Amino acid sequence: MTTNTNLNIKIEDETTALNNNELLLQIDSNESLTIEKKLRVEDFRLLRERFDRATIDNYENITKTHDKTTGSLNKDEFINSFESILDLAQYRNQLEKLFDKLNSKETGLINWNDFCTYMLQFYQEEDYANTLRISPFNNEPKIRHVVHNKQELTAKILHLENPVRFINISKEGYLGLWTPYLNLEKTYCIVDELDDTSSSNNTGNMGQNRRRAGMWITDAIYMSDVHKLVIASTSRDLRFFTITSETFLEDFVLFGIKNVPTCLEYHPSQTNGINESTLIFGDDSGFIHILYFKNPINSLFDPVRRKIDPTKFDKMSANPTQRIFWDELKEHEKFVKYHNMGAIHREYVRKILYLPHNNSIIASSGDNRNSLIITNINKLKKPYIFRLYKGCECFDYSKALNILITGGADYLARIWNPYVTQKNIAILEGHHAPVIDIKINERLVQCYTFSQDAMVKAWDLKEFFCLQTIPIRFPSTLGGKKPTFGPFPTDLYLNKSINNTETSLPGGLVLACNDYLCLMKLGQDTSKDGSLTETHSASVSCAVYNSKLRLLITCSDNSSIGAWDIESGRKAYFIIDAHDGEEITCISIDRLGRKLATGARNGVIKIWNSANGQNIHILPSVQDAEITGILFFDKGIITVGWSRKIVKYPDIISELVVPKADLSWRGSQIHRDDILCLEHLLPISNIMCTASYDGEINVWSIDTEKLIMCLRKGPITELRRSPSNYRRSSSRFLIPRGPIPVDKLLFLRHRAKENMKFGVLISSEGGNLHCWSLYGERKDMGMFYGPSKPGESILAMCTDATNRYLICGDTHGEIRVWNIENYCCSTILPILFDSTTPPLVHFWQAHLSPIIFCEWTDYKGHGDFILTGSTDHTARLWTINGEEIGIFGQRQQWDIELLLSSRIINDDEQIRETSANNNNETDQNDTKLTITDKINHLHVPEITVNKEIDNKRPLSSTSQRSEATNISKTTASTLNRTTLPPRVSGLGLPIERGLNQQKLKRQERRHRFSEIDGRHLAKGGVCCTPFALLSTQDIDDAISNTNYQNSQPKSLVIEELYMGNKNDLPSTTTTTSKSRLILPSIMSRQRTSSFSSNITSTPRTSLDVETHNRFPLSSRQASFMKSISEIS
Repeated sequence: MTTNTNLNIKIEDETTALNNNELLLQIDSNESLTIEKKLRVEDFRLLRERFDRATIDNYENITKTHDKTTGSLNKDEFINSFESILDLAQYRNQLEKLFDKLNSKETGLINWNDFCTYMLQFYQEEDYANTLRISPFNNEPKIRHVVHNKQELTAKILHLENPVRFINISKEGYLGLWTPYLNLEKTYCIVDELDDTSSSNNTGNMGQNRRRAGMWITDAIYMSDVHKLVIASTSRDLRFFTITSETFLEDFVLFGIKNVPTCLEYHPSQTNGINESTLIFGDDSGFIHILYFKNPINSLFDPVRRKIDPTKFDKMSANPTQRIFWDELKEHEKFVKYHNMGAIHREYVRKILYLPHNNSIIASSGDNRNSLIITNINKLKKPYIFRLYKGCECFDYSKALNILITGGADYLARIWNPYVTQKNIAILEGHHAPVIDIKINERLVQCYTFSQDAMVKAWDLKEFFCLQTIPIRFPSTLGGKKPTFGPFPTDLYLNKSINNTETSLPGGLVLACNDYLCLMKLGQDTSKDGSLTETHSASVSCAVYNSKLRLLITCSDNSSIGAWDIESGRKAYFIIDAHDGEEITCISIDRLGRKLATGARNGVIKIWNSANGQNIHILPSVQDAEITGILFFDKGIITVGWSRKIVKYPDIISELVVPKADLSWRGSQIHRDDILCLEHLLPISNIMCTASYDGEINVWSIDTEKLIMCLRKGPITELRRSPSNYRRSSSRFLIPRGPIPVDKLLFLRHRAKENMKFGVLISSEGGNLHCWSLYGERKDMGMFYGPSKPGESILAMCTDATNRYLICGDTHGEIRVWNIENYCCSTILPILFDSTTPPLVHFWQAHLSPIIFCEWTDYKGHGDFILTGSTDHTARLWTINGEEIGIFGQRQQWDIELLLSSRIINDDEQIRETSANNNNETDQNDTKLTITDKINHLHVPEITVNKEIDNKRPLSSTSQRSEATNISKTTASTLNRTTLPPRVSGLGLPIERGLNQQKLKRQERRHRFSEIDGRHLAKGGVCCTPFALLSTQDIDDAISNTNYQNSQPKSLVIEELYMGNKNDLPSTTTTTSKSRLILPSIMSRQRTSSFSSNITSTPRTSLDVETHNRFPLSSRQASFMKSISEIS
């Protein structure tokens, strides 16, 4: 049962809900809160006193004043310290788990600092999880190759309005027009093209003789009111183009500028009568120039003073391009006015932003003395100067939020008050490269920073924390290449129109890297169902189960790690970007359940604390190759992977010393192909097994590092691999008659303890499950096909504690459970190859895509559960017969303890009902006919619950059903996937069950005694004496009374009526309630009245005898009723 937290609910609504549903809130708070959430400030003070008391006791008992155990508590002392705070009978298991989490050093002792550190981290994670966050980017980045850039980087990205189009301009002047979803529409070339020889009139060779001028594009800006594009270049000119979706014409060229313009800014003319627009540009000498266009709608420059360039004649228009020399700009004063603000910076101006509300500008440069300046254009006020150590690479400003954000080469983004230059508001840390661009989204109160390592981070500007980190994998950056960016690599588009019929794009961030573009769409992905629950936002790549802490630890392709509590499905901790964006390919845990090791695709191995997710060590990679197996042993760690080597790392003694990789494997590196899997028999035997892509299987001794045996040798010929990921699908191109790659290895540990000559090793190879013996007369003992369909593979295998059942997960997403108790266990010579298929016990569709992980657990020895993980982004918990408990990460949590208790009661009731029906089969039909007419109007309340939950039971010794019956029931259950029943109200399902059972019994009691005349029950002066009240039996107790052997058939009918309606309800523990009372022995009391003479005068039937003897009174009750009869 979870506590639903909604930050949007008003306080008044919460108060009303508290008054109206006090019982509901009390139930939720009692059952769902963990120990960490229950502790208050007063509880921490009590715990601190007990830790201090332990410090004093230890100080008096020890002789060394600097003993490390001073102020520490062991497990029993730690649990007892909560005696006055929590109910130890209820929370002892949680306190033991909490102590195991805190005891990360395995000393068996924890101190106050350890406890406070853990609680502080827990509350920080809770605050982060409970904060209402809007993730801006929920779609996969769309990357496009810009072919027309001629392998040059994009200098500028901008967008057009109505219709929405994106424009990219390369450094050498190639322009591309893109649709809102980044589909190329048109390309243009805006560079000057000159003939090598003026005398050449051969038009056929003109294209070959042309060359491009030595100029680069520095910036571009779109003039939205006149639909013109202004482009600045190193040729010291400004070029004006009329651009629409259909036309692209060059109108004006302003050339001969004194310095190179480096950045542009434009403020369009207003619709409130102000026709003047402003074009501002900065140059490479730190000067800022302003051009005021007085009538931009008609013309930017004076058309009368048109000077025609005969070499520049536009092909699409009859009018040539008008060229204006910079020194002659005064002649166009009727149309344009020029203003020079002087040298604002000592270096080139990197960016300019115009503030129309106060007629000021913001300009930045790389100078550390005046990195950013806010000044009035007319210099009426003193400027605000911001000094940054390494200058200002980029910035953005928001008037609505009144903040200024700067980014620099120190990897930081700083948030400023525009009018406070001495100290920033906050610092946004997290980038590992210089921040090269920043965009503010006022609508969502967020900002997006882009760093030089192609990393995008989304930040919340209310709480100043990171919402998302998205690494953009441009193809030009793969293989270790360093990305290159233009001066303006990003553009943010926000859809301002509410009803936009042309495009549904709510907005997007467009990025440029080398000759590639990337569109990151804002908002949710409408193609995905928002109601689907996911454990990870990417495919689950590997997982492991920590049986000591009862945690399922999952890893995904997006380099995230999650730990989940199997008792409730609650998230214990979550690590984002654990391997710096690399896919995590394998995971392993040590025997004590303390340390966790993960391997990535780039060969890096990281060691974590399994209890809290803290990173302990980073082991260097031997080769840039995928890690496929990790093994913890007494002397260190063994890893295998695509490097085809068995690598050892010595035991980690100190956190300051990084162990080096040891490649000196004594048995030599004999694998000729990539090693795909690793399995071991620790601690039963120091044996491990490795298998490679070519089908070779080797068995090694961990102690001596020698090869014990080679179960199968791989061929010399190489296999041709499919371009798809062979670990996620069954598509492979194999040479005929060659071995198939080994996908998974599994040792049968319980069988290996009994006899190593049995089949103790199972290998999955293209769907075929091979059984191997290590010390028997025959190595390959058997084989059968495991997947549900032809052409599939099995990537996940596990078995129960006694090796009775083999659980397999295939690439079709189906779980199959086989009974291998007697499979390949023959030792009678000669041993024949077993090609038969073992009995299939259960099978069901567990996932929608390949299953890559499955694990069996018995959870405190009470029930068989299966953990599964798949590439459909989910990890799930099942019973062994196919009931789905839930998905890890779902909003509604489950209670596995309640599930187990209800199962035990259901099994007992089924056994009791079955035995009763067998003993009274002959009397049951007659009694039913007698009672049916009396109870046909009895209404039975129902709960909407899946009936399959009661029909399915985990296999146990108490079950009397055969395996054939199990198979038929499981097959039928696969048609409808079982899930936990939803809550029917806010009280929760357990409360609803109890209320409905109580309601059912009360209705049955009213029906039984509805025909009794109450006037004949008060002969003694009262309807019910206190003694009769205390001795009243409940219905269940009366029915199950063993003294009524003669009335057993009829009691079974009533019990069957109750149980028949009860079958639709999951059973819970029934306790006798004193509030449910039954009048004692009604028929005995009726005999004491005058009305009894009419009854006794008639001969009694068998039914009357049964009714008379159903509720007998005790001796004291009989004496009491005798006195009543004497009075009457």
